Amino acid sequence: MKKGTHKTDVFPGILRGDGKQVECKCTVALETRLTPGKSANAVSTCLRIDSAENSPPDGMYRLDVRGRTFKVRREGGKWPILKL
Repeated sequence: MKKGTHKTDVFPGILRGDGKQVECKCTVALETRLTPGKSANAVSTCLRIDSAENSPPDGMYRLDVRGRTFKVRREGGKWPILKL
């Protein structure tokens, strides 16, 4: 990556509801930002759910993406941004 740039990769994912029979496909964006500093560079990474094939109700879900599982909570009809 070049200095002061960011990169976004898009991956398919699956959302599964805890205690509910909900399962839907989604699109997940992995954002990586590189911020140059005087003595070192800072790298920050976050994961966000861009879209889901349907709108599940608020509650706890498991997000499966690229062999990893993350617990996410949908509140107010919105998905959280996961800082990695």
